[in-house]
Amino acid sequence: MIFSVIRATIAAILCLSAVTASAQRVGLVLSGGGASGLAHIGVIKALEEEGIPIDYITGTSMGALVGGLYAAGYNTDEMVRFANSPQFLLAVSGELEDKDVYYFTKDPEDASIIRFKFDFENFIQNTIPANVVTPNLMEFLFMDVFAPASAAAGYDFDNLMVPFRCVASDVVNKEQLIFSTGSLPVALRASATYPFYYRPLVVDGTMLFDGGLYNNFPADVMYDHFLPDVIIGSNVASVNAPPDEDDLLSQIRNMIMTQSDYSIHCDDGLIIEPSSDIGVFDFSEIEAEVEKGYLATKSRMDEIADMVTLRVDQQDVDNKRNSFREKYPEKNIGKIDIEGDFNDKQRDYLRSTVGPGPDDTSFVFDAFRGQFLRLAQDDKIRHVRPVARYDSVAGNFGVLLNVRRERNLTAFFGGNFSSRPINMGYVGLKYNIFGRSSTSIMANSYFGRFYGSALLKAKIDFGGKKRWSMEPYVILNRWDYFRNFATFFEQSRPSFIVKNEVFGGMSGVASYGNNAIIKGDLRYGETIDRYYQTENFTVEDTSDVTRFAMGSAAIGYDRNTLNRKLYASKGSRLQITTRGIYGKEITDYGTTRPVLDSAITSTHAWIDFRIKYENYFFNSGFFSLGFDVQGVYSTKPLFANYAASVISSPAYEPIPESRTFFIEEFRAHEFAALGLRSVFEIKPNLEFRLEGYAFQPRRSFVRAENNLVEFSSVPGNAQYIAASALVFNSPLGPISLNLNYYSSQLESPWSFLFNFGYTLFNKSVYDI
Repeated sequence: MIFSVIRATIAAILCLSAVTASAQRVGLVLSGGGASGLAHIGVIKALEEEGIPIDYITGTSMGALVGGLYAAGYNTDEMVRFANSPQFLLAVSGELEDKDVYYFTKDPEDASIIRFKFDFENFIQNTIPANVVTPNLMEFLFMDVFAPASAAAGYDFDNLMVPFRCVASDVVNKEQLIFSTGSLPVALRASATYPFYYRPLVVDGTMLFDGGLYNNFPADVMYDHFLPDVIIGSNVASVNAPPDEDDLLSQIRNMIMTQSDYSIHCDDGLIIEPSSDIGVFDFSEIEAEVEKGYLATKSRMDEIADMVTLRVDQQDVDNKRNSFREKYPEKNIGKIDIEGDFNDKQRDYLRSTVGPGPDDTSFVFDAFRGQFLRLAQDDKIRHVRPVARYDSVAGNFGVLLNVRRERNLTAFFGGNFSSRPINMGYVGLKYNIFGRSSTSIMANSYFGRFYGSALLKAKIDFGGKKRWSMEPYVILNRWDYFRNFATFFEQSRPSFIVKNEVFGGMSGVASYGNNAIIKGDLRYGETIDRYYQTENFTVEDTSDVTRFAMGSAAIGYDRNTLNRKLYASKGSRLQITTRGIYGKEITDYGTTRPVLDSAITSTHAWIDFRIKYENYFFNSGFFSLGFDVQGVYSTKPLFANYAASVISSPAYEPIPESRTFFIEEFRAHEFAALGLRSVFEIKPNLEFRLEGYAFQPRRSFVRAENNLVEFSSVPGNAQYIAASALVFNSPLGPISLNLNYYSSQLESPWSFLFNFGYTLFNKSVYDI
């Protein structure tokens, strides 16, 4: 404390003695403060308009980012456009643009809610994740925007358009770390690394976090490094807001941030304090924050003018900016190196997925972006940080990728809890084996009265820029349907249909661009359907049983940019599948068939073609509008009786609850269906959904004498579903209140339920 006072006193004396009207130098200090730090842009805009020179900049966190943009040669309009860009807004939230989501490496859609990743060497300590979001896009964006400026300055921050310093926090030594040389993208990424939200940055063996932890207003850095004649500070975070019991980030901020000195110990100094009350990561009012900084600066301009007698012409500033940016080298990449704990085979796998190929004549940052983001989304990779350094001799950038391996074992837990008797649990395990090819061994189990399943699967990923894999698998499924719409508190009738499937096979999957896959599949298996052909059965009755042992081959296309695996509100998904099936049906009759025939054996062969297209084509921020189109064409023949034919036919199940009902009116060998979906956002993650669906079978099933079956001679009756839901998309999973209407259920068409979790199942025998 004594040394701080002495230093401040000396700085004040030097400031007073250094002021001359003929050679005034102005330093600008920008505080941290999260999204409210965008007000600094307005401060700079107002200073430039009034001709106030900006000769030096120091900044922390968001102040470092704004100051870094200005020092790199960006004007205030460009800075606002950068802050408003989809890339930046997604980067700070840890998300990706739809076009960058690599569907090939995504985990299958299942009922998992939480996951834990285990390290056997430090089983407990390394299980809890160190960050909320993974800043893959931020890593690339910072390199893309700031690497040319670093190169133009010769990696010396004094040679930027404006000499610049930024501050990060060394949490091991509990002190600030000042960046004055090196990679500008790395310096800014370190300074803005909010604890527990973003992944910490390790530079030269030192773990770094947000500079605001130890120095949120680096006026002392301005004194020590530049000693300007006049210091203007812009402070949006002089006092931490008290912690909120419902806001984890505010609690963390108040626990770990030291109280910074928000003052300027110099007579020729002034602090501008734009008012702001937005959250740390609330970037919804960027222009408003910039305007607050602009107006706050304008209101103090008379005081600033009294201190700063020197003026600069805007044209001179623009010329200086253009002159610096002309030094930017072209963003060409010469070579890519990989840094990390990998053996030769693993490095070969990594190199095969990223970097210029033998046919690449031009490899630039834009081309590298997609490959970098693909690698960053690989489930064997925990984190990738790119660092670009310009080679003036070669005339291009070399990129060093610091790659961290993901933990080998992941455990998944989830399921579904409902007010209807469809509750189920889910547990899954995945183990990674990483070599020249990358193998994942996966197993999961669903358990519940309504649905049970087990899966064992391996995915062998051969790497490469156009990724492909082989996937052997075995799946067992069981659905136990009840007759009525019973709630959790009501007694449901005994199950009247039990569907069992056991099948295995081999799939080949190839990426098709970022968002799509092409999949081929060969499988063999058996379905076993147990059912009664009357509602009036007793515990003494035995069910009819239809077994169908089959082999099949399929090919499909799946393009997916939906933002959620359930209750999506943005994006689209197109699924097209063609499958050929050949097999033998054996039907054994129980006691409820009017005529007790002996077993029936038949051989069947047919082709299925299915298409499903879901698209949320309109988004206005608080309102989304989408549609769902489905169609099935099949040459499938009828099975031995009415029930067997209906049970084995394709079903239309457009809403989560419909997947838990057996409604024969929504089953047909061939049908077309259309749905409209409207989503109203009440608050972030809280929405109201209103949906309507129409189902039209080409031919319906007709029950003939003795429960035999035939097709109708005319199109079947259209059926309708109306659905409404209040959905809270919590971090764990969707919580919903649903009110639905089914036109086919004449006695009880309405259904009301509460649901938490996912009504998602393992693949069925006819899915791809």
